[in-house]
Amino acid sequence: MAEEKFHVPHRFPTWVSWLAFALGITGSLSLRLILVAKAYRPQLIDLLWYIGVCGNMIFFLFRSYITARRRRTIRELHLLEKLENRSDLSPADLEALRYLVASLAVSKERWNYTIISLFSLAAILWDLWFRFSR
Repeated sequence: MAEEKFHVPHRFPTWVSWLAFALGITGSLSLRLILVAKAYRPQLIDLLWYIGVCGNMIFFLFRSYITARRRRTIRELHLLEKLENRSDLSPADLEALRYLVASLAVSKERWNYTIISLFSLAAILWDLWFRFSR
């Protein structure tokens, strides 16, 4: 049976999620700073682009990996079906649910998306101001 062979993943150390968060924010900010660099320091455009794309790529690869671990845990242990049927949960099921809930509770994903949205809005407003204030 798949449940007997499946090992519930453990959360990463706190520093890993903070590093992923920092890379995501750095990538996001770098891409938005391209507009400012275009106006004041065009020689920085390539550097900001590479930092932005690499930072975002690493962040989204990490997020994709975390999501895949969560989905695999749910699928391998048939957790959704067990919850829908109100079936008894094994110790492994309870450990998996604890992992899933703890993983979601400490995720910095919502902060990353909020900051990315604010940086995007600031970049758009700055660009509009810069274009039309001349």
